[in-house]
Amino acid sequence: MTPPDIAALDSALPVTSAPRVRGGARTIQMCKEVVREAAYGVSRNRLRAGLSMLGISWGIVSVVMLLAYGNGFQDALMVGFRNAFGEGVAVIWPGQTSMQAGGQRAGRRIRLKPEDVALMSELPMVKMASPEYINRLPMTYADKSNTYAIRGVNVAYGAMRGERPGNGQGRWLSDEDVADRRRVVFLGYEVARKLFGAQQAVGQTVRIANRPFEVVGVMEDKVQMSSYFSPDKYCAFIPWTTMGELQDTTYVATLVFQTMNPMQQEKALRQVREVLAKKYRFQAADERAININDSVENMATINGITNGLKVVLTFIGVLTLTIGGVGIMNIMFVSVTERTREIGIRKALGARRREILMQFLVEAFFITFLGGATGVAASWVMVWMFSPRPFLAELLDDMTRQTDIHLVLSLELLGICTAILMVVGIIAGLLPALRASRMDPIEALRYE
Repeated sequence: MTPPDIAALDSALPVTSAPRVRGGARTIQMCKEVVREAAYGVSRNRLRAGLSMLGISWGIVSVVMLLAYGNGFQDALMVGFRNAFGEGVAVIWPGQTSMQAGGQRAGRRIRLKPEDVALMSELPMVKMASPEYINRLPMTYADKSNTYAIRGVNVAYGAMRGERPGNGQGRWLSDEDVADRRRVVFLGYEVARKLFGAQQAVGQTVRIANRPFEVVGVMEDKVQMSSYFSPDKYCAFIPWTTMGELQDTTYVATLVFQTMNPMQQEKALRQVREVLAKKYRFQAADERAININDSVENMATINGITNGLKVVLTFIGVLTLTIGGVGIMNIMFVSVTERTREIGIRKALGARRREILMQFLVEAFFITFLGGATGVAASWVMVWMFSPRPFLAELLDDMTRQTDIHLVLSLELLGICTAILMVVGIIAGLLPALRASRMDPIEALRYE
């Protein structure tokens, strides 16, 4: 066997000559030496380590930005669809039977009445309900006139649908308005803007179908991704009892109700369908007799779409990060090959396999951690620079910009990136470290 030369011994990492200790003290000592030797290995090849860190940094930036964009995209859609109906709110339209029931043939038209609200409100799963009449009627103020959607509703409708007055812009309809059939109107944001401009609308009188109505409130600007008949901010709301002066109110256009618990929406819908089926003599299983559109189902659909998009974006980001991990693995294999004689000398002097394994594993993890930290810092700067991104605000006339994509570096996102980093670091360092730890010291010392 060829003895190791003095130069090789001098170039090897220093090995502690202190007497061996046992138990926890030895473990602590080993950890200190492993970290020191890993840091020494990284500092000895700064350019190589720096390029490896650059690959990891770029991968982290890709993951963070793509996930932040996906979260912002989801939040923007949620804002629009949450305002479309309200939380836990469902809307019922009358339909036509498709099944025979109680001696009645299929094809019978179902027509709902305002007294159905009291019937629904008695159900344990229904929190509140309202009739709704909808008609397009001319509205005039001074020399300005246009046709708007007029909705006849009760007091509960405002709480369910989120019809809130703007700051200093009056109030919503009251119980007295409904009971006394008052000619009062709550204007949508855009209706008030087009009729009054910058002028105060509350307290003014408008004419609906040539009848005077006092403006008691103006809605705050509202963002809706979806609506039925017309977006709320282009509508005007009056007591449903007063709607009788403008049209026949025997049958409602829709029934609107809110469940006690949105998580039990399906059970509440079943109760409502059963009680209406009993009254109007159609089968509860006949989904065409009455049509129900509920917010929970809509939100679940949007969640499914956006979560699918986030999975795709995450896959793209992780793929980029994996390429950086492969770069670290290659660099570590080169490092193991270059330090073959050093490994042989350390083993000849008594280093254990796990010490060699931990040295290269920690070295790879060290490079991954520094690259990841740099990537997170760069991502934070980019999130600050590029947020928000234009999305739906212009399309929906959203002056609040709530439906733009707001990039947020959340704790959840940082946790995901940290977990991915740990996996990449361990995998990238494990194979080279195993190769180094399994080297035969005699063969390693012979390596030229």
